[in-house]
Amino acid sequence: MIVKINLMQKILLFILVLLPVSIFSQTKKVKFISRTTSESGIFLSSNGSLSASALSLNQYWGVGKRKKNFKFGLGARLTSSFGGSSLEYITAPAILTSGQTGPGVFFADQQPKNIDTLSLNSTQINSLNAYLALRYDFAKKWGIEFNIDLAGISLGGSKSASLQYGDGTSNNKTSNAKPTFGNVLLISDNDLGSLNSEFLVSYKIKPKLKIKAGASFLFNEYTLSSPVKYINTAGTTIDTDRYRTKAFMFGLGINYIFTK
Repeated sequence: MIVKINLMQKILLFILVLLPVSIFSQTKKVKFISRTTSESGIFLSSNGSLSASALSLNQYWGVGKRKKNFKFGLGARLTSSFGGSSLEYITAPAILTSGQTGPGVFFADQQPKNIDTLSLNSTQINSLNAYLALRYDFAKKWGIEFNIDLAGISLGGSKSASLQYGDGTSNNKTSNAKPTFGNVLLISDNDLGSLNSEFLVSYKIKPKLKIKAGASFLFNEYTLSSPVKYINTAGTTIDTDRYRTKAFMFGLGINYIFTK
């Protein structure tokens, strides 16, 4: 089995290494990390099938002895997503999609095994999550950033849903579905709920204003009110009420800088 680790997974590993170092530095009172700017912003993105607006507020800290071009930030983000009936939500739990849960799924290189499809009459989810940002200012006005939601909650109305399960030809069930309430970043298909992440390039057009452009990767998840429990042709018992769609989108945004 060939081990594959994508770019997002590499960044997450880097975050896990960085945070303990940051805490240790602050404990020793070494002036290696210091507070820099507070910012609020909006980012609008779409891929044609799904669109989202993300309102954010966060605090950055600079890392380094002098220039502090590298920064990390913590904040809150409200992501509201909207989509039509063309979106498909598939089985979410990692034990069904990759055959593994826990850290092992991080390195899994397996084809999905037990996938059912949920169709909704429309999509509308409002997710409020705490998030982590990593930023590098490579020039006076230019910067690049990666950020990702950590945990929070999602709200939204009940939607009419149609589930195709098993062989997908004659096994259909109509029910209602609501956004999964709790959101937690647990890596890959272990994730729970609706989570947003962004890859951005920013340009400061004024001392307190910058524009940003890039891509967002959005996990949206619904919980079925009347799930189906069945045994598939391979003899596996399928019992889940969570279904997810993943969307890669492009967008533009703007940030206001409160402090220097």
